[in-house]
Order: sequence, then C-alpha cells, then structure tokens
Amino acid sequence: MSPPRFGKVFISVKPRNGDFLSDETKRELVQRLKSYAVAGIVPEFIDLKYLYVELKVNPYYNPSLNDNQENLKTGVSNALTQYSRSIDVNKFGGRFKYSKAVSLIDSVDSSITSNITLVTIRRNLKAVLGQFAQYELCYGNRFHTQESSYNVVSTGFTIEGVTGTVYLADEVINREKGRIFFFTYNEGGTPNIVKKNAGTVDYMHGEILIDTVNILSTVVANGVVEIQAIPHSNDVVGLRDLYVKFDMTNTTINMVQDLIASGENTSGSRFVHTHSYYTPTFTRKSNSPVSTAAAILPSTASSTATTTTSGGTYSGSTMGSTTTTNTTPTSSSGGGSSYGGGY
Repeated sequence: MSPPRFGKVFISVKPRNGDFLSDETKRELVQRLKSYAVAGIVPEFIDLKYLYVELKVNPYYNPSLNDNQENLKTGVSNALTQYSRSIDVNKFGGRFKYSKAVSLIDSVDSSITSNITLVTIRRNLKAVLGQFAQYELCYGNRFHTQESSYNVVSTGFTIEGVTGTVYLADEVINREKGRIFFFTYNEGGTPNIVKKNAGTVDYMHGEILIDTVNILSTVVANGVVEIQAIPHSNDVVGLRDLYVKFDMTNTTINMVQDLIASGENTSGSRFVHTHSYYTPTFTRKSNSPVSTAAAILPSTASSTATTTTSGGTYSGSTMGSTTTTNTTPTSSSGGGSSYGGGY
C-alpha cells in the first residue's frame, strides 16, 4: 500500500461468477481467516478495482479479395473477444499485450492488409449521490499527454448549482501534472467551462483527484461516471490491486478499404489516412461529448457558474478566479482512504 499501513493485510477478491463480493461474504471470509492469522496482523477486504482496456480498431482490407465488410468486422470482433478471455488479461497482475492484439487482427483474413489500433484505459467512479465528497482514482499506468486538454474525459453527470449535463476533462500544466475542469457541452457547439479548478491529475503515476463536489445524478446507471484516459504505453499493466479487464463492450471497429492494395488507387492519392494518435474528438458514447475538436481550451475560455450549498453561495465570472465556501465536505469511504474510490 502507498503509504504503508502496518499491521494489516489487504485482500481483494474477484468472484468466479459476478464482479464483486457481497458484504456478508466478506465478513464470513474474515472470520474464517482469523484461524490462520498471525498475531497482530489484521486482514481487511478492499473492494475490487477494475482497470478497463478499450480499443478503437481501424483494420484496412483489400476489397478485391473480400468485399464483405460486415463479415470481416465480425471476424475481427470474434478474434478480440477470444483474446479478452485469455490468460494475459482478466486477472490481478494482468497485462494487455498490444502486439498480440494487433497481430490477431491482421491474421483474421488474408484480405486484411494492416490495422491502426488505439488504446484507452478506463476506471469507473462510483459517485456518492447527493453528498459532498472527494474522489480518487488510480490507474497504475502513466498517462499520455499529447494534447493540451482532453487527454482525460468522462461520461456525463449533474452537479449542484449547474444546469444540464456536466463532463470532466484535464488541462495540462506540465509533463507531470494537470488540473481537472468541469464543462457542459451541446452538440455542434463549444464546451462551456463551469469550473476550472475541480481537481488534479498526476500523469506520471496515472492518478486523478477530484475536489469536493456534490454529484446529483449520472448518465450511466448506478451512479457511475466512466473516466477514460490515454495510456503512455500501449501495453497496459494491472498494478497492485487493479484487475485488468479487456472491455469489448466499448471497443469500436471501423473497417477501411485499402485502395492501394486493391489496385483502385495505386498512386495513393485517395488513400484514407487514420490517425495513429488520439485527437481531442470523442465519439465513444452518446452520453459523452460528441466532439471537442473545435473546443476553446480552458486557459482561454470563460464562463459563469453559481452554486448554492447548505453553508453558503459562491459565483464567478471567470474560471481563473479562486472561490471558497464554508461548507464541510462529506467524504465517502472506499479504497482504504478518506477519498471516494472507483471500481
């Protein structure tokens, strides 16, 4: 544990069937373990933390050899689904191996000439709805910071004092640190930043801290906010108590015709180029920002937000200003810290 907590042994369990242990099962296991425990050592269960790996796959294929695009797409999906069940992932200490995944895609059919595959990692934040809380999410993998903003993005949620659906993203301060900001977004428009200093990002260690906020609801069911980041390495490792899970649910496959290989356009003048790096455009889910490619970055954007709490009210015309309230935040428990955690 970091920092160490002496005198305790922390245990995280993945059930064979299901995602989490019930509280009753945890209590029963603690009682059984007492007969094996060394004097002075206390066993304590911590909730399982999933680290999801998601892909955006762009396989190029030769339509002269196989023009059944949907059949090829199904083949790629089946190959990746098979890999998602392999011993590399879905375990503690698991490792998503990028080279294995892309080689499986290339070997699906002789008509597939290459592929460009992008990797993202995700943690699910379990919000304490209707309460002030701080949140901490650890990914165990360094973040990539290609853009000055939107290297970290979330699904939608609502917060006290702000009308409409809110999302979070990051703004890079330097290669090691960044800040979290909240913004609202309408399709076809530009982001409207409602809170500029909403937390911090440690890119080197892959950690996100969200300052005190009262989340009222979430677009994803069960009070979940999905927070997605770009890993520095395409090989993703499950560090300590993180359980690596290759998520095919949010993996997208976009078949692209290779016009050079087919002979239709040997000069390459009409070849469709696919980005090998992420750009600040997100179309992963309908409840995520559809596009932030034309976004005004936080350093130049301004907005107005008014929030009323039980202890006072604050408002600001420019998000660069600093405001405080006299409320006392309610911290949720989880992960062995004073912060609310994720799963």
